[in-house]
Amino acid sequence: MAEPQPPAPNGKSSKTWPIAVNLGILLLAAVLSEGEPVVLFGAVVVLAVVNGIAAFFMAMSGKLNWVTAFLLSALLVFLIGLGICSLMLSNLGSMH
Repeated sequence: MAEPQPPAPNGKSSKTWPIAVNLGILLLAAVLSEGEPVVLFGAVVVLAVVNGIAAFFMAMSGKLNWVTAFLLSALLVFLIGLGICSLMLSNLGSMH
């Protein structure tokens, strides 16, 4: 039986859920678009912008831990999403 996870230090909750949610949305977009690179690129840009806006609003409210979580989430979605798009486009073969 797995042991329960210890609580975060100082009683703070984990801030990793934005990353998991964004990667799940990116996976859902990939499945629903059937791997269309244009749709995936659009989803990556939209998710990165939404996370940037969320980080801005968290900064205005003074929640710096959430700013870090949303900025990391935007960066990871951008890097992973563009990597997936480039792999898909590289497998298209010659276009002439």
